[in-house]
Amino acid sequence: MRGWNDYIEPAWAAIRPREGATLHGVAFQIPQEEAEHLDRQEGGYHVQMVTLTSYEGEVLPHVGLYVPKKPYVEGISREGIPSYRYLKLLKEGAREGQLAQHWIDKLEAVPCYVTPPPIRAQTLQWIAEFQESSEDPLVWSSEKLAQHDGSDPEQFPVHTSIMGFVIRVHPDTWIFPSWKGHNVTRRNLLQFNGKSLDTNDIRYNEPGYRPLPKLDECSKGEKEYLMQSLESQLHKGSKIVAHYEPFLADQE
Repeated sequence: MRGWNDYIEPAWAAIRPREGATLHGVAFQIPQEEAEHLDRQEGGYHVQMVTLTSYEGEVLPHVGLYVPKKPYVEGISREGIPSYRYLKLLKEGAREGQLAQHWIDKLEAVPCYVTPPPIRAQTLQWIAEFQESSEDPLVWSSEKLAQHDGSDPEQFPVHTSIMGFVIRVHPDTWIFPSWKGHNVTRRNLLQFNGKSLDTNDIRYNEPGYRPLPKLDECSKGEKEYLMQSLESQLHKGSKIVAHYEPFLADQE
């Protein structure tokens, strides 16, 4: 299933009927409240009730399976390549769930999205042009960024911050509401590592916000995901307009 942005999450996992095919997965029993929260979170899917048969032969009826609301149409529907982050979580989940080795091998064979060299070259050029545009580039505080949260787009157009850059979001570019007026570097790293965003993404006026993540302490995969997050905005018409002061200060 197509993802939300071709430059960072080109595709999500999805299932569709196929004669003779078998789907492997893990079933969890969760409270109703948690299930309802998950349903809201996975808004692009509806829940289809299926019967699951365990490797030991136990039959579990009425297992909820997330199926894309938009059905796949052969020859018409577009598919994408999943991000390294997304595919990594699928493979880790398969191993943790002790799924059959042939299923894990199948996931291992799925290619992941790699930023095309021309896209990355253009991104680096835009960064260089911003850095060279002034001897004293603009520097924003947390308070200034927070004003641009979308609540007053006429006076304060939507901005976000990634990797220490403040990004003016193009009016026609969709972003998550949680990104607006917020430095999303920590949030993206949580996303990359499969950690809860609800409980770990700290806003600037909340305890524990500082220090912000240090890039030199990030893994290669984490840095790449942050760059792709930046590209998800710049290649959709958004623009670097300033440095984010707290991020710069916490890199020292």
